[in-house]
Amino acid sequence: MQFLRRDAELTQLLITSNAEVARARSNDDLLQVIARLQSFKGGLEFDHAQSWLLLMLAIVSAIPAMAGVVWMWFVTACLGFACLYTWMARTAVLDELPKKIARKCSFLTNGLWDPGGTAEERFTQLSSEFEDYDRGNDSRRIEASARGVYQGARHQLAFVFHHLCYVNSHYKSKSDGESERVYESFDRFSLVVDFPWASGVKVRSYLPDKKRTTCKVFETTSDDFNRTFSFTGDSELACAKFATPTTLAFLLKLCRRLKRVNLEFSSEGHLCLSFDDAEVMAYKDPGTFADLANFYANIEQGLELPNLFPVLALVHELAELHDNNFDLPLKVADEMER
Repeated sequence: MQFLRRDAELTQLLITSNAEVARARSNDDLLQVIARLQSFKGGLEFDHAQSWLLLMLAIVSAIPAMAGVVWMWFVTACLGFACLYTWMARTAVLDELPKKIARKCSFLTNGLWDPGGTAEERFTQLSSEFEDYDRGNDSRRIEASARGVYQGARHQLAFVFHHLCYVNSHYKSKSDGESERVYESFDRFSLVVDFPWASGVKVRSYLPDKKRTTCKVFETTSDDFNRTFSFTGDSELACAKFATPTTLAFLLKLCRRLKRVNLEFSSEGHLCLSFDDAEVMAYKDPGTFADLANFYANIEQGLELPNLFPVLALVHELAELHDNNFDLPLKVADEMER
């Protein structure tokens, strides 16, 4: 049917564009995708001809159903569901593609890439190494991840950013004496960084109720630090070695920069820096397909992550407090000797 062809062609274009965005290796690849979208005749709006056809068939099938042909109600319901599903699915694809292009652009602009593996595999690995991912009494999942490398003055720090979504549920009493289960969704963000200079130490400003630690809390010489953080470790020696005056001052500064910040140094040489600040991975909104020319221009400029690298600079500053100059790059070591 001729009147269904345009929607079918647009659907195929969006499917192809999704695949090309996933394979993109440069901003130019993304711009080619947008250019093909711009050249599509009639604009990027569905006529929803198939949905309207299904709706008309559902109305027609309801006539005999109302006349007493009971099984036709099943046909009407199926056609109605198909109409709604088709309409919503196509609209969702059109809404999601510009978001995927923007996210890929932010990766390419800032030298990030997908860490590989499935979200389930990443969560299993992370939760086995760090306590911070043991959140949510109902469900939890890794929503998004990004891998990269930060080059500081002394150290090159490999890192992976993770966005954790988790759900808590509890029963709430209603006015009629009955109770209902209430679900609350939360987001938690983290940077897992290669950090071989400390291990077996946890410094946490925020702990869920179920995670109130049973380990002995190490008291430092700073009352401000002791009031702000729960400080535990594998041994008092590990805690004492870590808690230098400059480190304590640095962590108090970090707590003012990030909301509900926690630090876990694992025995595997990784630091998990977790927090509630979604804006760490935020980038400028490039717009939508409603204005393709403006969207193209914003993607062409690239999408910087202005809040990510200042946080990584703080991690590098912490590394400098604990590296004891043993692992300085040769160039830096030579300059210091001079």
